[in-house]
Amino acid sequence: MKKHWKRQERRPAAGGHEALVEGVIQHKGNFAFLLSEKEGVGDVFIRGRGLDLAMDGDRVQAKVRPEKTGRLAGEIVKVIKRAHTTMVGVLRQIKSVWALFPEKGSAPPAVVSGFAAGIKPVEGALAVLEVKRWPGEGAGGASGIVTEILGEPGDIRARIDAILRARSINEVFPQEVMAQAAAFGSRLEPAAWKGREILFDLPVCTIDGADAKDFDDAVSLEDLGNGLLRLGVHIADVANYVKTGTELDKEAYARATSVYLPDRVVPMLPPALSDNLCSLVPRQERLTLSAFMDIDKNGKVLKRRLAETVIRSWRRFTYEEIQTLLDGGKVPDVHKSIGEAVARMGALTDVLYRRRVARGALDFNLPEYKINADPHGRPLGVSLRPRLKSHRLIEEFMLLANEAVATELYNAKMPFLHRRHDAPDPLKLKALSAALGELGLTAGHIEGSNAPKGLQDVLRQAENHPLTNLINSLMVRSMRQAVYSPESQGHFGIATRFYSHFTSPIRRYPDLMTHRAVKALLRGKKENFGALPLDKAGAHCSERERAASDAEHKSVDIMRAEMLKELVGSVMDGAVTTVIDSGAFVMIGDTGAEGLLRVNGLRPGTKVKVMIASVDTAEGKIDLSLEGQPQQAGNQRPSGGAPQPGRGRWQVTEWKKKGRGGSSGGGRGRGSGRGRGGR
Repeated sequence: MKKHWKRQERRPAAGGHEALVEGVIQHKGNFAFLLSEKEGVGDVFIRGRGLDLAMDGDRVQAKVRPEKTGRLAGEIVKVIKRAHTTMVGVLRQIKSVWALFPEKGSAPPAVVSGFAAGIKPVEGALAVLEVKRWPGEGAGGASGIVTEILGEPGDIRARIDAILRARSINEVFPQEVMAQAAAFGSRLEPAAWKGREILFDLPVCTIDGADAKDFDDAVSLEDLGNGLLRLGVHIADVANYVKTGTELDKEAYARATSVYLPDRVVPMLPPALSDNLCSLVPRQERLTLSAFMDIDKNGKVLKRRLAETVIRSWRRFTYEEIQTLLDGGKVPDVHKSIGEAVARMGALTDVLYRRRVARGALDFNLPEYKINADPHGRPLGVSLRPRLKSHRLIEEFMLLANEAVATELYNAKMPFLHRRHDAPDPLKLKALSAALGELGLTAGHIEGSNAPKGLQDVLRQAENHPLTNLINSLMVRSMRQAVYSPESQGHFGIATRFYSHFTSPIRRYPDLMTHRAVKALLRGKKENFGALPLDKAGAHCSERERAASDAEHKSVDIMRAEMLKELVGSVMDGAVTTVIDSGAFVMIGDTGAEGLLRVNGLRPGTKVKVMIASVDTAEGKIDLSLEGQPQQAGNQRPSGGAPQPGRGRWQVTEWKKKGRGGSSGGGRGRGSGRGRGGR
């Protein structure tokens, strides 16, 4: 989740003095959090009447003071900037007045002052309201005009439409943007690669999931002799087409990222580019930016070189095909040069991984589930994606390329967006240490000065532990969110001083900005981002990344709930993942779904037999009860054990994107491009 912290007057002091702070609000119903990214400062618990002033994602000003527990708490006094221009909710008629009841947070309903042309009100339907007056701007609260009726709340397609609209994720490209993309034509002419390095004779291939639609990265590996290898990572030259300041560029910046849902993809770029000219399809000339890295037998990069190139991919591989080759099997239509290169890639992957772990990088191992949907958006089933060495191969290569590009740009004093990942909050590490200790693990050393080594040791202890998934999940939730920033002290999770996003410009705007910086460097210029300051761009892209991840998580929850509604009354095995004030969240069987068990006294890792008591498919929520006990409105408490203090429930978008990235966090999913250096 994106976090903001800006001190307005003074820091909350231990003596209890109030201070005004500014940040982004995250609604949780009848309370909220002011999200902080300041080193050593936790999120601020927000309550009080001021909650009615702000919507989820708004930038607000709040009075903050420390409580006796050490937690920072406060109350909103002013909204600085609205996150959205629209609201999504359920349309209701109260006497002669129509109102929209927002779905996110606990904000009061907005009065409908009118309906757009052609829009007819439907009682109980999901609708989109263009806000003309926000809460706090005069009497009567928020009001606006209904611009779209999405459908019934129980309709899966309408629910996911609502998820997108609520987060300002637009599926339709403006006509002028589509026209600009189409104007490049469907074929690349030889004149387009004049002045570039031509790599047609280099054995280059792409490696993606079987269901991948676009291919924005390709790899090559040359044997230079004397134990030296030259790894080439070749990325679609999106910047050649998306020029700064054009309508195409403005739309890409506004979106900032592609969004991957179980039933659809909302791309950052129009299909004319993402599915054609910027997709490195086999046997077709494509413009690329290449990072070449000369690597010794120990995995050390001795030399880096960046270049504008043109490639012609020799082969499009799936992960399964590459895994077959790595295992010594046969795959049809594989040129001898490519086969030899793949064998070298397998050995290099092992060397790079060992080197990265040796310097303190963390490799979380979380299960990744894929939900299959039919053309109407209805879920068909859920499956666990396997984790293959071929996934790690691509991950290691993309991580190395991202690091190499960032190093070159930094050494050249070029301005660019870093992928910044700060060290964990010491308070969260302390809580994690206690939770892991209750599971029987030795974890006190994660609070020390060498936290990465301590965390690595816990991961080793978890490898064969029956609760390995839970342990990895607890650790992930203790990490900070990575963000885009013009400044950085390094990336904690990868354990590197310099890191950027370079390898996915089709689907991430920060990568496109990195490409522009590389091209400027190659031309001997300082990149000029014009009216786009790096700090502003970093904050915007981080916010859009959070919105996309939130939409992905929410849509998966709804899909899972839809599938599990037929199992209401069934008893399943479960394990406690998170303890909160009102009970505990329990992972249900092998479904990947979590339900709320309103029982106190449980601890993370506790195995329980639970019955699926009820399923809210509209909200994607599952309520559980203990086997043989009815679900109660109040809390139940099993015999034995003291009540566990609430820990709060939140999802870490950097380290786990459901359906997209596992341990790599931020890849496109093992089935469609896992890894990709997305951390």
